[in-house]
Amino acid sequence: MNKKIVSKICILIIFSTMSYALDVDKHLELSYVQTSGNSNTTTFSSKLQGTAALSEKESIRAKGSILYSKNEKDTSANKYNLELDYNHMLSEKLYSYMGISYIKDELSDYDYRLNIGPGLGYKLLEDEIQTIDIQGGLDYAYDKYNSGLKDNYLAGKSELNYKYRFSSTVDFKQMLSYLKSFEDGDKYFVTSDSSIGVKMTQNLSLGISYSIDYTNKTDKENTDRKFLTSLIVDF
Repeated sequence: MNKKIVSKICILIIFSTMSYALDVDKHLELSYVQTSGNSNTTTFSSKLQGTAALSEKESIRAKGSILYSKNEKDTSANKYNLELDYNHMLSEKLYSYMGISYIKDELSDYDYRLNIGPGLGYKLLEDEIQTIDIQGGLDYAYDKYNSGLKDNYLAGKSELNYKYRFSSTVDFKQMLSYLKSFEDGDKYFVTSDSSIGVKMTQNLSLGISYSIDYTNKTDKENTDRKFLTSLIVDF
């Protein structure tokens, strides 16, 4: 197994082990594909999310994702994404949040992107069948390009999270986010993540996901697409 993939798995194990020190609900998705013969490819993807309740009104959520793909001798994807959110309920449905996110994509124009800022969220619908959660806020964005140039600006951010439960064993999730610079109208980012999970046991599920990352202002390809089948562990 590729040394880079082994190091990424070790990071996930350390994060998961440390989370046991807190009362954290964890959600882990793993996908690994290796082919050999006429073509030699390796793809590894993982998502890890942990949520901890600090009180009846306060909670912290951390999310991380890794995507690594190698075709023959060339790396075709190497992307990291880390997020941390602090949420405080203001009423039964309305809440405030402070979020920070870090994105590193070695094959894009950006060395990394760092966003931090406050916002408001509203649980528009929440029952046993479906949930709709919307967010809107302001982000201070700091971008560093591979060329060495830097850019910092104020941006508006919105996000939609939707979940629909078809049955006790099958559910559908959709996340859609939009970030746009107030200083440069041509600079915006759109992310979509659609997934279906089929529960096999109380803690294990099989998942299918399709993700789209769109960057409007770039010298490279605007849209990155990812289709994966994964093993899901809730613990």
